[in-house]
Amino acid sequence: MSKRVLMKLFFLTLLFGCQESPKKLVSKEFREDVFGIVISDPFRYAENLEDSLVKDWINDQRESYLEVLNKIDKLDYIIDEQVNYDQQKSSVISKLRISENGRYFYLKRLPKENIPKLYYRKSFLGKEQLLYDPKSFRLGSNTEFVINYIKPSIDGSKIVVSLTSKGKEISELIIIDVTSGEVSQEILTNAWPSAAGGIQWLQDNTSFIYVYHPVTNQKSEKFLKNTRSVLYTLGDKANKLKVVLSKENNPDLIIKEEDFPAISIIGEYLIGKITGGGGYYDAYYLNIKDLKTKKWKPLFTKLDYVKSYRVAGDSILFRTAKDAPNFKICKTSIINPDFNNAQVLVKDYDDQVITDFELTSEGIYYVTNKNGVKASLYRQKDDLFEEVKLPQQNGNLSISSLGQSYPELWINARGWVTNNKRYLYASGKLIDQNLQDEINSSKLENIVVEEIEVEAADGAKIPLSLIYNKNLVKDGKNRVLMDGYGSFGISMKPGFSLRRLLWVMEGGVYAIAHVRGGGEKGDAWHKAAYKATKPNTWKDFINCAEFLVEQKYTNPTQLAIWSGSAGGIMVGRAITERPDLFGVAIVEFGSLNVSRSSEDPNGANIAKEFGSPDNPEEFKHLLEMDAYQHIKNKENYPATLLTAGLNDPRVPAWNSIKFAARIQEANISGRPNYLLIDSDTGHAIDDTKLVEVTRFANILSFALWQTGHPEYQPE
Repeated sequence: MSKRVLMKLFFLTLLFGCQESPKKLVSKEFREDVFGIVISDPFRYAENLEDSLVKDWINDQRESYLEVLNKIDKLDYIIDEQVNYDQQKSSVISKLRISENGRYFYLKRLPKENIPKLYYRKSFLGKEQLLYDPKSFRLGSNTEFVINYIKPSIDGSKIVVSLTSKGKEISELIIIDVTSGEVSQEILTNAWPSAAGGIQWLQDNTSFIYVYHPVTNQKSEKFLKNTRSVLYTLGDKANKLKVVLSKENNPDLIIKEEDFPAISIIGEYLIGKITGGGGYYDAYYLNIKDLKTKKWKPLFTKLDYVKSYRVAGDSILFRTAKDAPNFKICKTSIINPDFNNAQVLVKDYDDQVITDFELTSEGIYYVTNKNGVKASLYRQKDDLFEEVKLPQQNGNLSISSLGQSYPELWINARGWVTNNKRYLYASGKLIDQNLQDEINSSKLENIVVEEIEVEAADGAKIPLSLIYNKNLVKDGKNRVLMDGYGSFGISMKPGFSLRRLLWVMEGGVYAIAHVRGGGEKGDAWHKAAYKATKPNTWKDFINCAEFLVEQKYTNPTQLAIWSGSAGGIMVGRAITERPDLFGVAIVEFGSLNVSRSSEDPNGANIAKEFGSPDNPEEFKHLLEMDAYQHIKNKENYPATLLTAGLNDPRVPAWNSIKFAARIQEANISGRPNYLLIDSDTGHAIDDTKLVEVTRFANILSFALWQTGHPEYQPE
């Protein structure tokens, strides 16, 4: 049976037993005084996902939405196009790692496969060998595991493989001998290397460090608390872990229970990073020869605004926003660090942001980006600067190297509507090193990208990326789907996305708003929508929407918006502040009730970006950005689709549940407000192909239906 047929059967299976219409969740009056502010929270009880009334309502909502969706005949087209695109490629490559001796390790998924397998080569041109199939993990469990992280040892003789399931992200680790293919019998649990700290191999290639999570039950108050970096040595029992860095182990260091004490190993040094939530952190260092001691010494603090660093001998080179909002690259000693008077190697630019840098034996390479959409690559050596010319202008560049002892630099180049390219650069030569097939699709021939800036009410220039067919007529009658994010200094980076292409193929305009709170224009752009200034995020988004209407790209009825996670603040507050401006709003696993972040296991880290509910002034900021609290009775709200996964370790599903219940109660526009909760997914990270295809089919079909596409109306 073909993968396409399986997908359709899977989708239809979800629809079995659906009911006619969703019931509204009963509101229960609840009020409390918080710092003199009376808070009304009629769905407070819905935070208890074990409540039978809530559980039954969630199931009813899911069934009702999927029943309607099944009446959209062209739903199959969205599924088929994703499958067809996938089948044009011989494979999909991801999570590439290269050991110091040039061995290549990567995940590869064939078109008919649902999850990728682990492969390796002895060199780029070497023979490919299958190293591990995740289907062999915990045979007989009836659980589909996916590999969400890999890390080979320095000499490439061993590799750690992280496996998770059902969107939980928390994982188990296995160790594979690359030569024999033998898998160690010891399985390390309570790991999350894909999100915190990764895996750090020591030079002996027999031991590594990772962050251990004592509690992995998301319902526990201790989840994500008191994590610790531990050392594991091959051959030991899985429970024989030596704590290297933690709040309990290192009481002389400033480590809070919510912090993630992660370690990176570079050269002779261990760098201990006390991370979590905020973009900057305190760091300590320890010589590897002192690993058995607790002689950690201060390296830098969060007030040094260090974003990334590399070590060269006894020096540390770092990218910092201190006195340089667009970042600069500096150098100081590790043994006697002086970050206040560090040597400046690359000054910050006025109109570009330094986004990445690497060291090679041929100098320092760094990437700049203008407005988050126009990237350039430079080399600096002996006070000389030169641009490294690439075959085409790229919206997004990332680089990697093996360090200052090696000449190789690898370049990953991306754009909104171009194939991802990978190059090797050394000795002035640029060589194609794509592991991934390039697709020359005729569907891209007539698509154009327009990069513009929209003026905000306060004069700020908001970058706005538009993707559409070159024959588009600006008559105010086009369907537009606009997304954005605007939190944690994270940029909306250019890169090919099939979901964007599908929207444009259906006659629409896809817009990406680079709002404040992101990192597109540097650290100042991030801080311009941070805690007290957070409203700039959704106000920028509103300004971009107004521009699209004024310039006749679209009209409010055909304007759909989409985001997820912390982007839920942006979408949620946009529709509660300007419900008249939007026809459709889609929020996936969104932060929609942030004034209740104290109930989130990771709430203390979220507070570093948005504010603490325990601080009277910051609670006011949280209340202002809380979309749930801004829903008004008897208002004409747009159609909404809220999705969440019950296994989400980042944003509790009750955010979406409460918002859905409240907007259903308040909305009088006649437009539907749906909720889709999945018990077998999380934060849309580490999804299988089947889950991802279904997810996008859900969302795009809903947006096309609600913006009036005639072929997507339920029959």
